Amino acid sequence: MRDAIGIIGLGLIGGSLARALKRARPSLEIVGADADADSRAQAVGAGAIDRGYALTEAPLESCGLVVLAVPGPTLLAILPEVAARLAPGAILSDVGGSKGPICAAAAAQAHALFVGAHPMAGTEFRGFAASRVDLFDGCVVAQCAPRGGPASVTDADREAAAKRVTELWTLAGAARVLNVDPEEHDRAVTFASHLPYLAAAAVTEALIDSGAVAPLARELAAGGFRDTTRLAGDGTVSGAAAQNRFLPDAARALAKVLTDYADRLEAAPEPLRTHLARLADERRAMKLPIRKA
Repeated sequence: MRDAIGIIGLGLIGGSLARALKRARPSLEIVGADADADSRAQAVGAGAIDRGYALTEAPLESCGLVVLAVPGPTLLAILPEVAARLAPGAILSDVGGSKGPICAAAAAQAHALFVGAHPMAGTEFRGFAASRVDLFDGCVVAQCAPRGGPASVTDADREAAAKRVTELWTLAGAARVLNVDPEEHDRAVTFASHLPYLAAAAVTEALIDSGAVAPLARELAAGGFRDTTRLAGDGTVSGAAAQNRFLPDAARALAKVLTDYADRLEAAPEPLRTHLARLADERRAMKLPIRKA
């Protein structure tokens, strides 16, 4: 961790990562890159990064590890360019929520050794102003095996790269780093994050489209609506969800469940009430993380 760290994208995730690393190791040099000049200035002013640049001007060759913390479509677009600009032996990583397409793109380039990662943390707020030093405290990070890089890369190089990315997230506050296969990650995150995102968006759209009752519904909305729809405002999820090839089938399956619930409500609500009560018990038994205030 003695080399400079580069973070491309200084929004909620990238900004929080910079803050967390500086908290843990103030002497660590962090180079930040972002298309927005205000975000760069805020990050420098907050002491989260040492220097801020537009991507085209960032001295990526001085960084031993660079983290792509931009939305999925942008990440895929800039990955080859960023990899080509790194110094020999440098490591490239990311925070993307859909690992299959990203890892495939990384495997296709022969410049940098890529270690994909996905921290399971976020809020519904965006931009550097929303970043927080404790965002990753106690979180789980999914990490994929190294791929890509020049033909001279050895197994020892890959092992060292994976270890360094694990150390990065441990330094940032993560409680666990899980080694995962990209495809298995995407199958699992379908239900852990992306399907809940679509459900939250659907409930939000239902209220917006509820017609004359919408103003009263908004007035009556309380904790249940707030918590159910929080993910609908999470800008870090939408791009990853769009890249997850397992999500469409899961969304269709959820639609069938909701249709079944509607039919049972009309035909025989009591058996459905019993079924939902059992699901409530199973939900309470799940060991889920408590959301930070």
